Amino acid sequence: MTRYTENVTRLIRANSVSSFVSHTRHIVSGTVLAAALLLVGCGRGSTKAEEGPTAPGAPNTSVADAFDHVGPQHGDEAGVAAVVTAWDAAWNAGDAAGLAATFVEDAEFINAMGRLFVGAEAIRAQHAITLAGQFKGSYTEGHIRRITFLSGTAAVVDVDNDLTRYEPVAPGSTVLRAVQQSGRHKRLVVKRGGVWRTMLFQNTMVTPTP
Repeated sequence: MTRYTENVTRLIRANSVSSFVSHTRHIVSGTVLAAALLLVGCGRGSTKAEEGPTAPGAPNTSVADAFDHVGPQHGDEAGVAAVVTAWDAAWNAGDAAGLAATFVEDAEFINAMGRLFVGAEAIRAQHAITLAGQFKGSYTEGHIRRITFLSGTAAVVDVDNDLTRYEPVAPGSTVLRAVQQSGRHKRLVVKRGGVWRTMLFQNTMVTPTP
């Protein structure tokens, strides 16, 4: 019985060692395989990064490429000029509503005295007063000096403006005299829904030369 027990013990130990070795081999093989896959994966990732736009060898994008039509580039000059023409036509007709229609709803207007009017309705209301008052019967004519396109839907327009208005020669007099007034307009016009309108308008009065 003792010899039989010893033989059984040796067999169990031998099988245990064999199983341990086999198990260990599987662990080592799995570890090696995982490491190999990791290295391969890293290698592939590096290849993609090197081929991407942020790679050291990739060409740098010019700052100018980030904008569309920067500077005095050609664009829809006719559409922009039509905004200036519409302003003049509405002013000369004493049409405050028509004048306000040349602005977007969230526009800003700064007159020659530095007063700020926000919104197309506020611009209409103010010009309804002035066109019926001190500028009644006046005549304006704008001359576009420069159009600078910031993009396909935005442009800065510089306008030299000549205005002829009439005022009494004396307080209470019905006799009027013509007064010439010059101004410079800086306008930011934008294209929304296929239509050009003014978003920002700055009017600067030109002081007559002595």
